[in-house]
Amino acid sequence: MVFDNFVGTNKKADMKIIEIQDVTKTYRLNKKTGNIITAVNHVSLDIEDGEILGLLGANGAGKTTLIKIMLDLIKTDSGRIIIDGYDVAKHREKALKEVGAIVEEPTLFSDFTGMENLKYFAKLQNAHINEEKIKSIVKLVGLEDRIDSKFKSYSLGMRQRLGIAQALIHSPKILMLDEPTNGLDPNGIIEMRELFKSLKNELGITIIISSHILSEMQQLCDRVAFMVKGEIKAVKTMDEVNFGVDKLKKFALECGDLQKAKKILEDMELSVQKSENMLIIRATQSDISKAIKALVQNDIDIYSLARQKRKLEDLYNEVSLSKSISEEVAK
Repeated sequence: MVFDNFVGTNKKADMKIIEIQDVTKTYRLNKKTGNIITAVNHVSLDIEDGEILGLLGANGAGKTTLIKIMLDLIKTDSGRIIIDGYDVAKHREKALKEVGAIVEEPTLFSDFTGMENLKYFAKLQNAHINEEKIKSIVKLVGLEDRIDSKFKSYSLGMRQRLGIAQALIHSPKILMLDEPTNGLDPNGIIEMRELFKSLKNELGITIIISSHILSEMQQLCDRVAFMVKGEIKAVKTMDEVNFGVDKLKKFALECGDLQKAKKILEDMELSVQKSENMLIIRATQSDISKAIKALVQNDIDIYSLARQKRKLEDLYNEVSLSKSISEEVAK
């Protein structure tokens, strides 16, 4: 990945760069009937400097509304947004100075080329951004071959790439991206994932991503926040997503004589299930070590042992369907 002339910071700090404090937003659907919908309901969330946070939820869960509130595109009914130490409602310009964003599909000028669009927005930023830096950002997002084509000829995936380039023009510390991989083919999604990881790891940029591609978010994010009907139902690190927070973990064991091995492990009072050509064991790290030792002592050949990851899709479904967020952590 090339970052020539891209000015950023790779500092690491254990601090909150965004604080969402008890934010609520409602809409009146019908003035006559007085019907009201709550798009965001008492949401509180801290986002750490330098992390990639995934905002997950079905259509209508409130993800886009929450991002728009952070960008001050929508006013809250109550609550506060603090970005980089500034209250967005009171100090909008200072709070959003270090923020780049794509909300929904990027809106750029159809009859401009990609380069003309970027130069125009660079001029709007009024930050003395030269063409050399713009070219380095174009290379970063993989649009060198089509940057001189008109925007109206771009595919949806190319539009997403140009939108990300536009969001990076002023070297922000924070990126807020609403469905940034929408329209990309599998190779494009992989390339975008690597881009986001590089922006985080090499430049220390904090990235908030709203997405419905849960398998991709599982590979990309440091933490995920689950939104259901306007509420944050759970916030999990990826280690919690993958393996849960209880001491018992799931292990997949491939070995010889599965029936004999299963009986030995059950005699050790371990939870064991046979699944095709392997055993699924729930145990602590200490107990699994004792279990392997016992199997070897009983002449059971060990072929492989791997700690099983949960799928983010499964955890998302659990959180979405559960009224209590405490039930989903120890599955």
